[in-house]
Amino acid sequence: MEKVATRYQIKKIVTAFGLLFLIFGIYGWLVEPNTLKVKYVQIHDEALHDSWGDLRIVHVSDLHLAGWSKKVARLAQRINRLSPDIICVTGDLGQWNTKATEVVKFFEKLDSRYGTYAVLGDSDTSSGLTRCFYCHESGNIHRLRKEPVILRDTCKSVKLSGKSMTVCGISPQTGEIPQEVLSLWRNKVRKTHPPDLPILVLSHFSGAWAELPPRERVLWLSGNTHGGQIWTPGWLRPLIFRGKDYAHLKGLFRRGEHCWLYVNEGIGTTRCFPFRIGVPPEITVIEIKGGSKQKTGPHV
Repeated sequence: MEKVATRYQIKKIVTAFGLLFLIFGIYGWLVEPNTLKVKYVQIHDEALHDSWGDLRIVHVSDLHLAGWSKKVARLAQRINRLSPDIICVTGDLGQWNTKATEVVKFFEKLDSRYGTYAVLGDSDTSSGLTRCFYCHESGNIHRLRKEPVILRDTCKSVKLSGKSMTVCGISPQTGEIPQEVLSLWRNKVRKTHPPDLPILVLSHFSGAWAELPPRERVLWLSGNTHGGQIWTPGWLRPLIFRGKDYAHLKGLFRRGEHCWLYVNEGIGTTRCFPFRIGVPPEITVIEIKGGSKQKTGPHV
């Protein structure tokens, strides 16, 4: 009788764990990926504020769009309702092997005061030659697309109201290797821009940010990590996220006085793992303010 009771108890435990796993799986597949949050972050930095003024940056990343749909249209409307001064997108615009022509429809619906600026991610380069459509309009005349402005190891000056901003974008091939980013920074960016000029950096990868001199005046926006997609305690991250910047998995970070990093948790999921649990899709509203009331994000 005791053996029968023990087997029955084990069966109950296994069944309970199976049901719990099934519930979490359904939630992570159907519910949370469709629960979009808007996160507001204020950066109080006099150096950035003196150059850019009061500025509202809407930052999205890792869209992994598979094409145009009503859901994608609602996402564009949600972004526009946030009244962005500038929209920044940090890579993985489309799902792996998705045609760029399908993804660009989303960007055509975005509206901001000073434009939309983006960099490509590793999933975008998987679409072969069609990825050129991200940067160039189709037709017989070879011309750069105006919206979005795709930056590939280049910088662009953006005219603000009475001020200006320098936006630099790092291509995914360069961004994967911190040494390549530092070479680009020394030999191209800072050779043409004075060291005291604040720069907005867009890069799919965040690893090279920690290698910059802490005296730099930089706001670096990244993605790639998806925030882990499933909530993970800090002590497990080095084991699970070996290929990603687990030290900066998500959120706001600072080095020195004016060197900032924000890692967006992303909106989409990878095709092979379409789950989110404890890490809902995120649109980030970053507001640049004067003063020294900073309370958000660790100082590293």
